[in-house]
Amino acid sequence: MPHFLDALPFDWSRPESRELLDFLAGIHFREGPVVEFAVRAGVKPATIAWDRPMYSVWHDLITKARNQNRLRTLLEQVAENDEAVALRLGELTAADPVVEAPAGADTGVVWKGFDARGAWERQIFDEPTLLDVAFMRRGVELAPAVARLLVTLEGGRAYGTAFRIGGDLLLTNHHVLYDPGPSGFRPARDVEAWLHYELDTAARHRVPTVVRCRPETITGDRAHDWAVIRTAEPLPDGIPVIELAAGEQVSVGERVYIIQHPHGGVKKIGMHHNVVRHVDDDVIQYWTDTEAGSSGSPVFDERWQLIALHHRWLAVEDSGKREFRNQGRRISRVAEGLAAAGVL
Repeated sequence: MPHFLDALPFDWSRPESRELLDFLAGIHFREGPVVEFAVRAGVKPATIAWDRPMYSVWHDLITKARNQNRLRTLLEQVAENDEAVALRLGELTAADPVVEAPAGADTGVVWKGFDARGAWERQIFDEPTLLDVAFMRRGVELAPAVARLLVTLEGGRAYGTAFRIGGDLLLTNHHVLYDPGPSGFRPARDVEAWLHYELDTAARHRVPTVVRCRPETITGDRAHDWAVIRTAEPLPDGIPVIELAAGEQVSVGERVYIIQHPHGGVKKIGMHHNVVRHVDDDVIQYWTDTEAGSSGSPVFDERWQLIALHHRWLAVEDSGKREFRNQGRRISRVAEGLAAAGVL
């Protein structure tokens, strides 16, 4: 099979094709720079319908650039003078593209506890939204514990998020470190943890610290979608340990915050429209934004206590309307599994 960039016509059914579109539309969503990229790459601007949402523009531009044999040149123009963009495009355009980790199998979670009454009033008026400034300070203190994972599986390379829960121990999702196959789930062959992969306060790309991990130490639980791996070398100074809370308390209507590496890119935090929508003994569901690559991220409450391990999104029909939610496994359930496995 040819590389997805060389397929003619461009094959939009391949996951790397869709990830390329999501990435480009996410970072360049204004017409001016995109027109300039096209002109510099030699793509005929008159062949592109520009007066549309940029997601549609990029879809058309990628297709037409491939038809004109200018797609690789177009991507070179996009990557020029931007280290972070060049890094991610380099992964996507490699012979073995780095894409989202395989989705975890549906474990048969039944939707329950849904209550849409008063949601907006509770978010805007019924609950206070002011936070102490120490909230920001504590978040910045904990953020270095969150790492981007670069994972080599039997079926290819993938990315995810993980965080430090012990001296050399990183926690993420089962579906990030295990490759589903006909003979069962196989652990990753190679794993790297990228620390400090983020932008500084001047929006400059920090140089990440890459720490190799030990694949032979991978342990996980598919049912609750958690997995751990140990590093092959000591973590740098200044990387905190995120404590696993005992008996975490969270209720519908509270707010949760997620430090993550969406799309395998630089570290970000989800903290808008972040209302908890459902809580039970196993999972917490919330509106906090995530993206592909956020699997394995820590979910915090307003006191920066770890309450869940993010792992997926879901959708539900209610009163004729479809609502999307993200979901995390309660950290108490994960801790029980870690203890039973002899990890902690």
